[in-house]
Amino acid sequence: MKVLIGYDGSRHSDTALDDLRLAGLPREMKSLIVSVADPLMASRPLREVVALAMPSRRVVSGDFAQSQGDRAILAEEFSMKAVNRLLLEFPDWEVANQTRIGTAAWELIDAADEWNADLVVVGSESVPVVERILLGSVSKRVATESRRSVRVARSVERKKPYAPPKITIGVDGSPAAQEAVYEVGRRVWPDGTQVKLVVARSGQPMPGYDQRPGNQAESMLEWARYHLKATGLNVSMSIQTGDPKRILLGEARKWRSDCLFVGCRNFKSGFERYKLGSVSTAVVTKAPCSVEIVRPVE
Repeated sequence: MKVLIGYDGSRHSDTALDDLRLAGLPREMKSLIVSVADPLMASRPLREVVALAMPSRRVVSGDFAQSQGDRAILAEEFSMKAVNRLLLEFPDWEVANQTRIGTAAWELIDAADEWNADLVVVGSESVPVVERILLGSVSKRVATESRRSVRVARSVERKKPYAPPKITIGVDGSPAAQEAVYEVGRRVWPDGTQVKLVVARSGQPMPGYDQRPGNQAESMLEWARYHLKATGLNVSMSIQTGDPKRILLGEARKWRSDCLFVGCRNFKSGFERYKLGSVSTAVVTKAPCSVEIVRPVE
């Protein structure tokens, strides 16, 4: 498995590294840390954000990271910091790093395609408005525009820090949802990991699947329960009627999930993405936990 991790030295990218322990990743795998020297680093608010993330770095005359060279050097420092941490926490992983110059979201998307990544990991958390405008949009852009599966990590307060993870999976009867179930089943989870399968009956045919029988989601639910239990996971189910976005977010919050898995099609146009991608986009934006958007391998 090949996992690309976006890292910029900020709190939310550190959260992405923390979240790797809850992602069910195999003991031996390839990972690539990508740090981007983004022109936005020249803006004053973001300089202050980075200064908080790297307090040991000296800010000279208020002109921190003004030049492209300075930003590239800083990005390299960030990537090496992440590499050292991963090697310490996951000694069996093969870890490499890469520094790029450009717009952060698009550079991460391009790097994932070039490296043929199976999963892209980025961080996102509740932050002040200025930081959200400058930083939070990166994770949303990567999640919605990448053709790869994407995990958007959020910090979750856990009663027992080392307890097995709790995973919610949205099941709607679509091939994309089936791929999400398969992906959870392929991962390596600790004993005691809990999975909740959630079906949200909207009362209307799902766009793009109008010809499917009405019980398609329920049939997939039974298959998913059997498939995941066979891998040793503790599986429960929930069937509700209402808006899928509201139900998935509500279940994840009520159940205190560590991650919400949803399937997502690879869209051919921006219009399709707007019409059919609203559920995955909504959970990425509003979920109280990490979100993994699973896309089929092309």
